[in-house]
Amino acid sequence: MIDGGDTGRDGQRDVMPQDSAYIGVGEPVSRVTDALEKKGPMLEFAAMSRGVFSQVVSMVQRGMDPASNVDCARFALAAWRETRELQNLFLAEEFPALQFLACDALLSRRRRRIVLLVHNVSSKKRWLALSKLGLARRVDHFLCLSPYSQQVLVEQYGIPRERISVIYSRVDTAYFQPQPEAPLKRQVCAAGAVNRDYGTLIEAATGLDAEVKIAADTIWRYSVANKGETPVATLPPNVEMRSWGSYAHLRQLYAESRVVVVPLARPIISGITVALEGMAMGKPVILTRNPYVEGFIEDGVTGFHVEPGRPELLRERIRWLLEHPEEADAMGRRAREKAERDFSVERYVERILEPFAEPFSAPARPGA
Repeated sequence: MIDGGDTGRDGQRDVMPQDSAYIGVGEPVSRVTDALEKKGPMLEFAAMSRGVFSQVVSMVQRGMDPASNVDCARFALAAWRETRELQNLFLAEEFPALQFLACDALLSRRRRRIVLLVHNVSSKKRWLALSKLGLARRVDHFLCLSPYSQQVLVEQYGIPRERISVIYSRVDTAYFQPQPEAPLKRQVCAAGAVNRDYGTLIEAATGLDAEVKIAADTIWRYSVANKGETPVATLPPNVEMRSWGSYAHLRQLYAESRVVVVPLARPIISGITVALEGMAMGKPVILTRNPYVEGFIEDGVTGFHVEPGRPELLRERIRWLLEHPEEADAMGRRAREKAERDFSVERYVERILEPFAEPFSAPARPGA
């Protein structure tokens, strides 16, 4: 558990019942410390581990690997044992949350209020566990990241709409904010490694009168979404792709760029973090059209959507923003305003905590 006497900027502790636990993958202690000392962006784990919940159980802070099925199972059982007397639980990740729900189904004799955040609703593993194996019955309220995700949970998982809330995502608008003093270059940037279609961006950048910086390691070439792709042998002279090394360097990259591009491969929930960071920095964002993410960018208002796998359309949008700086700046200002209004960490945490604000009775589970 992280010791924290600070109730947070919105006094969220008052919202939560006393017998509550946050259970999730979490963040390394160093990253939480950096966030609290304002050396890095604040994410919801750091925000909610400062006394909002009476207990915080973090997989990463126990030195366990979220990519290991064995570690997930071990952590789920340990977390269940440590929180079995508590009534109100927030499961922050699907894995090991699904294993936790399985433990609860096998071992619990009483009903508890469980709120589950489901990130990737398109995953067959999530659907199988929650829908076909019936673990959704252990959950009182579901949280998801977009209206389309909610639609999938209703239509494919069979979960009643009234048991689902859309919470979107979050960005630390104090850490990521416009930096007027930074030198603005004729530059486009992209970032992230999961589900990225950098091949399309590189093709769009070929011959473009602008520098294109891609803050990503080469792992994107071997991600699940891009299996079977032929790796790019050489990059055009105006394109640089590498790790930028730190949040501070990434923030500087955003500040110096005129446009942020988030090219996506498959239609899944991904790329949101980079899109929101770009918006918070006051930049117009170009995002691949995808039903899961369309609610984040307002096409023609805060940026543009482009059709997947269409480098000529992406090049056209980039060129338009570069050649119309006043309109691009106006988009960026509106993007910043939307990030502050709708996507701040504080607003995100409020949405997570809302299901806990209602009184909860604990009837016996069927068959218990």
